[in-house]
Amino acid sequence: MITVRKNCYLVWIYTSVWILVAAMYLFNVMRARTYTSQPVLDLVAVGRMVRALLPFLVAFLVHDNVLIPRLLFRGRLKLYLLSTLLLVGCVWMWQNVQFTHDMARMPEPGGPAPQFPRPLLPLPLVLDLVYDTLIVGANLAIALMFQHFSDRLEREKLLKANAESNLLYLRAQINPHFYLNMLNNLHGMIEIDPAQAQEMVIDMSGLMRYMLYDTSVKDIALSAEVAFIRNYLNVMRRRYPEDKVDIITDFPTEADMSGVKVPPQIFVVFIENSFKHGISYRHRSFVDIRIAVADGAVVFNCRNSKHGATADETHGARSRIGLRNVSERLRLLYGEGFLLRIDDTETEYIVDLRLPLYATANPDN
Repeated sequence: MITVRKNCYLVWIYTSVWILVAAMYLFNVMRARTYTSQPVLDLVAVGRMVRALLPFLVAFLVHDNVLIPRLLFRGRLKLYLLSTLLLVGCVWMWQNVQFTHDMARMPEPGGPAPQFPRPLLPLPLVLDLVYDTLIVGANLAIALMFQHFSDRLEREKLLKANAESNLLYLRAQINPHFYLNMLNNLHGMIEIDPAQAQEMVIDMSGLMRYMLYDTSVKDIALSAEVAFIRNYLNVMRRRYPEDKVDIITDFPTEADMSGVKVPPQIFVVFIENSFKHGISYRHRSFVDIRIAVADGAVVFNCRNSKHGATADETHGARSRIGLRNVSERLRLLYGEGFLLRIDDTETEYIVDLRLPLYATANPDN
């Protein structure tokens, strides 16, 4: 697609230039003929124009369609330079023959000829050589410019493909991490309350269906992601008793979430860690999750309790695969446009994440 588009632009540019050159030639002939009795424009003038411009056009076509693509762009620089010099020399010799033929057909001037020193080369031939060189040089400059743009687009496509591959790889790592945590939750509930464990299996099937089928996109509606978080929290409420764990939530309304999209599963890693490392069966614990749409951004806040002996364990666990992957995903998706701040205190672990609305999980943006 890029090559076809580049070729179309080049054809349009070159065609316009040659039409302009032919028009300027004819206008100059017409201006000169207004001072004579000849017609302003006739077939003779057009024929002379074709005869004069044909060598330049041949030089351009051979240079543009043969020498540049087959020699220069294939790295055969020495052969390209020699071939270009040979091309210019051959075209100039053609013009020399034309000039000699035209001079031979011109009538002898009447009266004594003025005595001037004869130049080594007639001025028309010097100008022809200059124009031949300019045509080849201009063609080379335009070709190199378009090749530079084409190479740049190819590099950008490659970078985009690499970024998308990295995103898929990171998400592929997060999914097994999530499934493992859910199975651990289910295992713990089977030992405590088998009936509740059966209901958890049903809830978990909905969560996994969402992760397998609904999140295979670059970005997803915030309302869908919030619904997934609600279902996940329902599973957690079944596992942890209310008198031991406070689960606090504050989510935006459907109207506030209308049209807002976020990267899929971008919040769940922080929420998982808050339950995995912030809950103690011996102490009252809490998990506080808040999402808002305000000031042109999606604002996510997650706080959870910490309990003495688990502090070091918590700090180490949070630097593992889940948090590393989500941080890398954010960097690939938003560049420097997002804000992630983590506060690790003696009693709390706090995550503040701010995602701009103008940027979505689409690397094209």
